[in-house]
Amino acid sequence: MRRLCILLAFIAAPAWADGHGNAVQEIEALYAKWRTAVESSDIAGYVGVLDPEVRLLPPGGPAIDGAANYGDFLKPVFAAATYDITVDVAPEILVWGDTAIVQYDYTIDLNRKDPDVGVDEPGALTASRTSARYFDVVRKRADGTWRVWRHSWQEKALPAD
Repeated sequence: MRRLCILLAFIAAPAWADGHGNAVQEIEALYAKWRTAVESSDIAGYVGVLDPEVRLLPPGGPAIDGAANYGDFLKPVFAAATYDITVDVAPEILVWGDTAIVQYDYTIDLNRKDPDVGVDEPGALTASRTSARYFDVVRKRADGTWRVWRHSWQEKALPAD
């Protein structure tokens, strides 16, 4: 009986790992799509990676609830600036069933479209360069797609040049 249990564990382990491996690949693709949307100021693409019930939890700013409200928040942000993302630490993804935790570090350069007009939306990145550690919760929807459900970060000291 013991040998049978060990044999079943070895047989089942690759299937379990493959299932999570596929989830990790899907979530990595989601984050690549998200970065592209940010760097191209694509609000529809940005909102497309969000769960309808997303909650943005920015440091020092009010929470923003819902993908539609998040899209409205982005309109003046993307109207005022473009953004370049440097991936300092690639997303580390831990999957538990239909939920995953994603942690990553980005440095984001804000490029104002008009040098005299800054980004002043509460909760938005406003500095010309921000280094931050991000912590997100993503969840798998009924249609099998992964979407960002919670999004938060804390700023870090910028690395010396």
